[in-house]
Amino acid sequence: MKKLLLPCLFFFALSANAQFDGPRLFWDIPSIYLTAPDVGNISQQAGIGIETAFNVAVHYGTVRAGGGAFFTVNPGADDIPESFFTTPYFLLEAGGGLYRTNPNKCASSNRGAFTAMGILGMRYHINTRDLTTFAEAEKYGAHFGMGVELGYFYIQDMFRNTEVVLRGTYYPGISTFSAELGMKIFFNVREFGRY
Repeated sequence: MKKLLLPCLFFFALSANAQFDGPRLFWDIPSIYLTAPDVGNISQQAGIGIETAFNVAVHYGTVRAGGGAFFTVNPGADDIPESFFTTPYFLLEAGGGLYRTNPNKCASSNRGAFTAMGILGMRYHINTRDLTTFAEAEKYGAHFGMGVELGYFYIQDMFRNTEVVLRGTYYPGISTFSAELGMKIFFNVREFGRY
């Protein structure tokens, strides 16, 4: 599966280069979301996350790089503050499908638009605590993931908007499914200075 990421990035770059006006540039800053890093273990680990990512995009996909952190607790712990921990991460992803677009390809304001993409990518989770078992330790480091991202936003203007996002990702190397629900404030960098 990891071998698929590089060809996907390459063919996406060719598609972006072929567009007449060049790719769109979006900066998601910030993304704020509720997270279950392991849906099968949600009763013991759930929380919130914050992220920033830069997207080089066409209407039918994106390549993004960025990073963030999620902050989780064990809701069933006897001492909830002691179960709190932070996991910073870096990401590199490619998505294909419909990316922040509508039938007019987002060419006008005051219109709804959406995202519906399949995602392939890598995340590098950074360990920030003492680990007691191998099962805990293997959750950290670099992991290949594949998933789906769904989003909706209303185009207020061509520079700044807010998107509601639902995302699910499966990490086959560690047999983990994660889920996120939140919002992204994003800027269309190519429109900077026009508004």
